[in-house]
Amino acid sequence: MIASAALFLLIFTGCLTVGTVGLMLTDRSRRIRRARLVRYSADHPGATSELVRKRVSQTTNTVAQAALKQRQAGVQGLLQRRVREAGLTLSPLSSLLVMGLIAALTCVGLAMTTPLSKPLVGLISLGSGWIVLNAVFDVLRARRIRRFTEALPDCLDVFARGLRAGQPLSEALGLVANHTSGIAQEEFLRCRDEHRVGRPLDETLASMADRIATAEARFIAVATNLQAETGGNLVETLENLAVLLRDRRKLRKKAAALSAETRVSAVILSSLPFGIGLIIFVLNPGYLAPLIQDSRGLLLATVGVLSLCLGIFSMYKLSRIDV
Repeated sequence: MIASAALFLLIFTGCLTVGTVGLMLTDRSRRIRRARLVRYSADHPGATSELVRKRVSQTTNTVAQAALKQRQAGVQGLLQRRVREAGLTLSPLSSLLVMGLIAALTCVGLAMTTPLSKPLVGLISLGSGWIVLNAVFDVLRARRIRRFTEALPDCLDVFARGLRAGQPLSEALGLVANHTSGIAQEEFLRCRDEHRVGRPLDETLASMADRIATAEARFIAVATNLQAETGGNLVETLENLAVLLRDRRKLRKKAAALSAETRVSAVILSSLPFGIGLIIFVLNPGYLAPLIQDSRGLLLATVGVLSLCLGIFSMYKLSRIDV
């Protein structure tokens, strides 16, 4: 039993690794091509080549189509939204192929290590493929949002100072990209290229908010859209937004510090049942055998795991404070 459990854990870890590597390698070639275009545009600020114009036009159309397809129901629209929020350029078909590969490997591992029926193995395999794929998307999205949110107030300050110094909008956006790095640099370079080919500033920032999908990015899109419709001082609007975002970040950190004890308690209580179960399984494997070999025990184990997951989800929601 211990060897079977170890083999299952090894195969499941392999599934997770293969899925993550597949997502990264599929997206790498497209990122390399875009990085070349970005470097060329940064080295030639006075002129944008026809290739860059074509690429930016294609990117703009892709973002617009993705925004429309996001409203569609079904797996395809959901995968498009998840891939876009994670910062990847995968198609829904590629995501489904990766999910199918993870499900197939999980199915093989369960068939080799457990005496479960084939329908149940297939159901668990499909669920594991979907869960692993969405877990990877959640990690990439959280990392992307965190980096962008931390750099956004400084980017707005640089943007406002560039406009106050008399620089054009495209040059001010390029100045922001030159003074930052990571996802913020990529997004503001993209906004600069879109603005150079004739797209208004409010539409470029709205596209950025659609790609990032955070409240901070939507604040910028709404503020610039209102400023474009009603008029006003864009520099003052950007400076006020920078102050607002810094205050919001301070309040979020304060809320995280005040709820740290609750979150740690939730983590301990969530891991305690699984930890005790693993210890019992290692010390006395036969004690938990009826939960796997007997259909009644399997039903009780399934209900217990679902109840634990519901409790963990409830504790997570109660300990999380949205600012």
